[in-house]
Amino acid sequence: MKYGICTLALVPLRLEQAHRSEMVSQVLFGELFEILDEEADWTSIRLLETDYLGWIQNGQFQKLDDLDMQHYLTGKPIIVGRAGGVLSTDTAQFQLCHGTKLYLTGENTVNFPSLKLTYQGDINPFSKNQFQSQVAQLALSYKNTPYLWGGRSQWGIDCSGFSQLIYSCFDLSLPRDAYQQAEMGQTVDFISEIKVGDLAFFDNVEGRITHVGIMLDRDMIIHASAKVRVDRMDTEGIFNAELNRYSHKLRIVKRYL
Repeated sequence: MKYGICTLALVPLRLEQAHRSEMVSQVLFGELFEILDEEADWTSIRLLETDYLGWIQNGQFQKLDDLDMQHYLTGKPIIVGRAGGVLSTDTAQFQLCHGTKLYLTGENTVNFPSLKLTYQGDINPFSKNQFQSQVAQLALSYKNTPYLWGGRSQWGIDCSGFSQLIYSCFDLSLPRDAYQQAEMGQTVDFISEIKVGDLAFFDNVEGRITHVGIMLDRDMIIHASAKVRVDRMDTEGIFNAELNRYSHKLRIVKRYL
């Protein structure tokens, strides 16, 4: 089995091996993946943490053997905090986005094959037991972030990338897509029982789940639609006051703690 690791801050994951192909997601610095197929300019990969598939351009990652990967994973896992951080060598710097996961040695270094980088910056302070008290504040810090199909960062994010990112900061792992996230967790049967941090899912006219947002309380939801925004939600769905209509039809609410 062949492995790779992303060596740039944030790169596209494409549906097919072409720049014009749909960006289905993004790969963050340090994310590990299995190499499935290698072409002249592109490599087909499966991300190890989420099993997500796509094509990454050659030159945006390093290949790893089993020993290289085991050595990297011996470091202490941290998540880059909301203020971001920088990895640097004597000759280069990488600006890292919030939510990037690193494995650091005692010297705050990341060790790749033939490459040693030093981390300086914010470190995510949250844990699972802080989820209900802190999730709303963290989610609200993303307000007005532009919507980007396949995006996973403060520079552009989609609805399921948003929920996945916020949850990851509390050591809670979610799949990549909204319909996959909806398959997990426990159903919240009544609107009156909603708690902060619950995820609400919405379907299209064909009944497919296509949207997700994070509940701030029983009535308000934060979600990525054109931008990360806060709207009112009821049993029918999300009501967009700017449009004076419902924008998304509620399907189900799930809880993960």
